[in-house]
Amino acid sequence: MNRRNRWGILIFVILLVLMWETFSKKDSVESLESWNNTPLKEEIVSYVKMASKQIPVEDRVAVFDLDGTLACEAPLWFEMEVAVAGLMDKLKANPSLEDQIMYQYAKKLTVNPKDTSVTNHWVVDNVNYLDSMILTAFDGVGCEAYVKYAQEYLDEHKNKDYDILFGDMFYQPMLEFVRLLQQNQFKVYIVSGSMQGLLWSVCPNTLKLDRAHLIGTRQEQVPVYIKDEPTTFVLKSGKYLPKNNHNGKSLNIYSHIGKIPVIAVGNTTGDFGMFHMANGSKYPHLAILINHDDANREYKYPPYHGTAVPAWADSMRINGWKQANMSIEFKDLWMKK
Repeated sequence: MNRRNRWGILIFVILLVLMWETFSKKDSVESLESWNNTPLKEEIVSYVKMASKQIPVEDRVAVFDLDGTLACEAPLWFEMEVAVAGLMDKLKANPSLEDQIMYQYAKKLTVNPKDTSVTNHWVVDNVNYLDSMILTAFDGVGCEAYVKYAQEYLDEHKNKDYDILFGDMFYQPMLEFVRLLQQNQFKVYIVSGSMQGLLWSVCPNTLKLDRAHLIGTRQEQVPVYIKDEPTTFVLKSGKYLPKNNHNGKSLNIYSHIGKIPVIAVGNTTGDFGMFHMANGSKYPHLAILINHDDANREYKYPPYHGTAVPAWADSMRINGWKQANMSIEFKDLWMKK
């Protein structure tokens, strides 16, 4: 091969590399294919482009809620679906437990997860049966056994309304949002009110995040040491405070990450703590509320749980937070496999 041919091949290779880099950069900041072409999508893309140039890599921190933000939480969220199954297992092994309200609730929710005699009465005589059901279902079980149980249950059982496996009920637009940030060197953390073991079960495979990036409410545990065997962490019927909700999210973000996020995304007023936290960043920041207004493709409900928070829209407006209405923003909804 003569010198001219060698130079020709070298120039061709260089051009291919440049073309590939150009394509990759474009794809990394514009591939929100499952979003409609709205001003919010344009704002997200513009923000990521800006951040990739103006915010140091070490400060590109984004926090996302899980239930109702990245994945479906209605009629029951992942954590409660698994808790109901765990309680039913205990009830089958010991039928005398049916005298207890939490097991009666589990039976009702197994038949109808929308049963309002349960969902509208979580607190009875000052007892919070929502918390009790979650904390009791796997009391005495090793945490890793719970993680495995939850993963298998969610991968094998379906939402009755949409005939979709629970483990597949992530929102494709939000998965694309997370990938967009990861492509642009953001550190993404999931900050959820659900128990940390639940996050460990369902998030790593779908979101490509390791456990260090999954911040959940922590159930009390007791370590059991056996020589030459892995330590078992046995779950107990209590939780370590603060719970990952409202200001608890901000406290846990600070203690776990030690940094202020520049992006915060949630779907209820319980996420406003981390929205306020993002507002305190010294860098340009972005807070987005996913609003469930699409009863045709998913479920419709307000951005709060339990007691009404009528001033939520005023908080959004005053703080400059963005609202993503699912019916308007999401072209596609469910995760593509």
